[in-house]
Amino acid sequence: MTRHRLRQLFAQLLGALDAIITVSPDVKRGEYSSNWPLQNAARGQGAGELGETARLLLAPHFEVAGRIEASGGRLQFFMSNNYFLSELERATREGAHYGDSNALAGQRFLVEYVSSDPVGPLPFATGRHAAWGESLCRLLEMAGARMSREFYLNDLTSNSKLRALGEGVARAYARAFGQNAGESDAFALALGGEWARRDGAKWLSSSPEERAGAGAVFALERAVESQRASLERFGTRFDAWVRESDLGRDGHLERAFATLGERDLTFEQGGALWLRTTRFGDDADRVLKRQDGRATYFAGDIAYHLWKAERGFDRVLNVWSAGHKPYIARTRAALRAAGIDESKFEFLTVEDATLERDGAPIRLGLGGGPLLLDEEVEEIGADALHWFFTAKPAARTATVDLEIAARDDESNPAYAALLLPSRLATLRRQLEGQLASSSSNTDGEWSAGERDLARLVALWPDCAEGAALERAPEKIADFVSQMARATRELLRQSAPSLAPTARRLELLRASGHVATSALRVLGIEAKEQF
Repeated sequence: MTRHRLRQLFAQLLGALDAIITVSPDVKRGEYSSNWPLQNAARGQGAGELGETARLLLAPHFEVAGRIEASGGRLQFFMSNNYFLSELERATREGAHYGDSNALAGQRFLVEYVSSDPVGPLPFATGRHAAWGESLCRLLEMAGARMSREFYLNDLTSNSKLRALGEGVARAYARAFGQNAGESDAFALALGGEWARRDGAKWLSSSPEERAGAGAVFALERAVESQRASLERFGTRFDAWVRESDLGRDGHLERAFATLGERDLTFEQGGALWLRTTRFGDDADRVLKRQDGRATYFAGDIAYHLWKAERGFDRVLNVWSAGHKPYIARTRAALRAAGIDESKFEFLTVEDATLERDGAPIRLGLGGGPLLLDEEVEEIGADALHWFFTAKPAARTATVDLEIAARDDESNPAYAALLLPSRLATLRRQLEGQLASSSSNTDGEWSAGERDLARLVALWPDCAEGAALERAPEKIADFVSQMARATRELLRQSAPSLAPTARRLELLRASGHVATSALRVLGIEAKEQF
């Protein structure tokens, strides 16, 4: 039984719509606990009396899983060994689908994430947003949601960053023909040479502005190809790559201007067109069209969000870098201005990742260029990076220390996580070899280590569902760490298990399924030989 189901029972039976139920850190206090009686005790009914009333109402619905105790204004939910056994059987039967739920069944989700500027290879820090966003999507799918993943491309060549890239490529192009046009970075230099080989001297007679514009167009497509390939190698694929330029060509931009104008929320000032976002909670009104008639980036963003709203999704999630926090208020204000139900929109911000060696930050990649995701995937490995990128909450920077990441022992948390499937497989194979000669008629109890592992298997559906509903992939990483510790203790235990071999074997098989599923959520491939 999951906490989501318990919260439903609290609401149905006790009228408690905001009951807080947590996983107990101490098995002596049960699997779940709630201080709802303590928080809701009223004059005339103490916390103890309210707790006993709640226990009596909830107990018939929980007895399939175990028992409920009420003490000191707290409710404690204990799962029984029989329930653990039933969950092991279920996990073995359902395999990769154990942990799936219907919490979000039938709901359509759109998640936009990464959306990095298409001006070069994918930066290292952006890998964190890719890993975190993909992990969240997988969690939502496990909870029954129908997912659409989108990458938003700011591909207008009027973009200042793209213009700068185009100028660098144009200089590199001229250098390929012996002209001293100035310096370019490594990416622009490589593209300039490629452009020269493809088009020859075609652009030498063009004006610097025309050549830079053509260079930006050429570089844009190469940058997008590079980023798409890097993301696919990293295990992140999108259902759609939405281009800002398409919003104008397909009419979304003009429809957005028309919608806001019809609501009398735009005005002209200084030759520019503005939106009255201050009426809807923003700290300043925003420009939609510049004096030269070009739409601003914010206008394109509004058009994109209105188009998101038009497509009938139940939930729209924006996973942005932490640097975009100031844009949330103005985007919400624009949605309100357009008459959109903003409650279906969620704005999630994720801090960047940093690379260190022995605590000292590393800011440059190979050859003194920018720090790139591909380079660190090559050095550290994609699976280990996925671990480090998802193990911390989104509000905290993910720090990857190369010295720790290189360790082949359990002081490296990524190594301990990746080792888990192999350890479980080793224990399982050992038991499979013993099964034929082992007596299965005894009915002893599990050892403490075996019960800890069985408890985690039984808690996996709750962990997966809770992490999806809370938008918290780091809870999966923490769960994997708990499984790794329980398995390590199982290997170290000196006292022989009294449980039947067949039961122990089912425990290890179920644990293997759960470990594989949890790692898959994090974007990590489980390997039985590590």
